[in-house]
Amino acid sequence: MDMETREELRRILSELKKPLPAHLHEFREIPGNNKKWVYLGWQTVRERLEEVCPEWMSDYSEIQYLGNEAICRCAITILGVRKEAIASVPISVISSNGKEMTRGSPPDRLAAEAFKNAAEAWGIGRYLDDQVFTITYLWEQMHKLDDSACGEVRRLSEQYKLQKKLHSQSVKVLKSASPVTLKQPLISEDQRRELWAIARKELRLNDEVTKNVIMGFGCESTRDIPANKYQAVIDKLRQSGKRTLSPTTTKY
Repeated sequence: MDMETREELRRILSELKKPLPAHLHEFREIPGNNKKWVYLGWQTVRERLEEVCPEWMSDYSEIQYLGNEAICRCAITILGVRKEAIASVPISVISSNGKEMTRGSPPDRLAAEAFKNAAEAWGIGRYLDDQVFTITYLWEQMHKLDDSACGEVRRLSEQYKLQKKLHSQSVKVLKSASPVTLKQPLISEDQRRELWAIARKELRLNDEVTKNVIMGFGCESTRDIPANKYQAVIDKLRQSGKRTLSPTTTKY
């Protein structure tokens, strides 16, 4: 391999290892314990490959069956370098009440899983193994997420006992980002009342959605909102109002 190709491979690896945009992450339950895990869909992984190195190629081994497991290998080749990974998926999963829980055919599920594993060998989504890092990353990007995803991130922060730490980090970032931020006045009491009136009465948002929006700006409550962020918060609430219709009377 010549030096130019080696350098291009280094560049590609560096790009592939970077965290993907926050809104592309998904959430699923871990079977058996009601906890959740952040993951990336195989289509999202494919798009990262297409973006960084559009001339990638993949190949698969034949499917083997061992009891209730379907097994195969997938390899992804970039610039002549081939990296391979193995995957297995259950052919059938039956719930305690006798219902089939799997979705899609075993070959389709196996192909997607093997492809993601091979892509991880190239670095795509490797950071997902560190769920604490992933949740922290998503927390910092909550202002870019929709209401449903913000709720998932909050629940994951509780699951991993990160909530207090992340709240503290958000406040520290807000207070120490720059000298300008330190001098920035907070919104007034009238603006706080106006914000809640807009959220509850005009937009008919429930308080959890409103709280998620506020936290997405690094604030623990309306008392922490800088005056120069007030309109941005209102705009985000209005975006949420297009999707949420549940009123509430709970105070925050």
